[in-house]
Amino acid sequence: MRILLVGDYPRDARLGSTKVLLKLQEEFRLLGHDCDVLLADDLGASPRHRWLRWGLEPIAALAAVRRIFLRNGPYDVVDIASAEGLWVGVLRRVGMFGGAAVIARSNGLEHLNYRRMLDDHQAGLLQKPWTRRWWYPAVRLSQVAAAARVADRLILLNEEDRAFALARGWKHERSIDLVPHGVSARFLRDVPPAHHPRGRGILFCGSWDAMKGVHYLASAFSQLVAGGAHASLTVLGGGLPAESILPAFAPGARSLVTVIDRLPEEEVMTAYRAHDVMAFPSSYEGFGMVLLEAMTQRLPVVCTPVGCAMSLVRHEETGLTVPPRNAAALAAAIARMLADTTLRTRLADAAFRRVREMSWTRTATATLSVYERALHGNQVLAHA
Repeated sequence: MRILLVGDYPRDARLGSTKVLLKLQEEFRLLGHDCDVLLADDLGASPRHRWLRWGLEPIAALAAVRRIFLRNGPYDVVDIASAEGLWVGVLRRVGMFGGAAVIARSNGLEHLNYRRMLDDHQAGLLQKPWTRRWWYPAVRLSQVAAAARVADRLILLNEEDRAFALARGWKHERSIDLVPHGVSARFLRDVPPAHHPRGRGILFCGSWDAMKGVHYLASAFSQLVAGGAHASLTVLGGGLPAESILPAFAPGARSLVTVIDRLPEEEVMTAYRAHDVMAFPSSYEGFGMVLLEAMTQRLPVVCTPVGCAMSLVRHEETGLTVPPRNAAALAAAIARMLADTTLRTRLADAAFRRVREMSWTRTATATLSVYERALHGNQVLAHA
């Protein structure tokens, strides 16, 4: 099978959405398929202004896909993320791209993230100007919905996104596939034993962004320190310098926070193995790959029920869950986890058993099955 993966993401394998496409490419090739990837630099550097990019990026993606078809020959499948698949899907339906199956992929529905941003605005965590309130829904979100409708199949990552797509009538239930992400083989080799020495305290791994619940994390950690807890926090991969992150914490807590830039995968795995608890306080996630990765390394988790946590983390069984946007509950759960070695060991062992089969090879195999269903459906329509 010849596969083309497309996403308007920076060419940085440390970033989650980019990592998904590159890992799938690697696995598809190992399974004997031809696979190419188009990322943001392939789609073009302009327009740089994000308002214009929202409107024009589906056209840029169409041009990039057409160029690679002309250069490399036809592909069987074009798997394209978010709104960027709109015009590829439309023109495929009128005979362009040689009947290739078009798969719409979401690494988190932008509609639900937009709803989260409105909630953040109401909570005073960010300001949304009136231009963002009408331009983004009218241009970007409408294109995301249209791209899902014109594709042969829609790949989503969690039940919340699936329920939303069904309620909006984007696709029939039989045309939506839930395909969870996986972890690299190195995460499942040489897994640390149950009583592996740790001691580095709390780990937060992800972009320092409101969606990740960072305001509530900063408040929770500041409460822990003010209450006399002997705790430290590592912020890994925030994407901002320390001087932009530390002011979110109370002055007395800042000296206990270590900020580390984005790291290669192997060094991130080392961090999972060195800390005592993972804090995952997001208010929305499409998936939340770091949570899965942490669980494979027997790092116990305190999380909100979003993204993959909805299916992977059962409260008191494979982790501790807290309500989103609740710093006091987050602080209490982290304090409990830090104080109870037996609890950490029990939850971490159960979490590892829950996720130990979730490899990228498994994800790739499930994705190939989606492609085959799409191709079969196209063949049936062609002969109808």
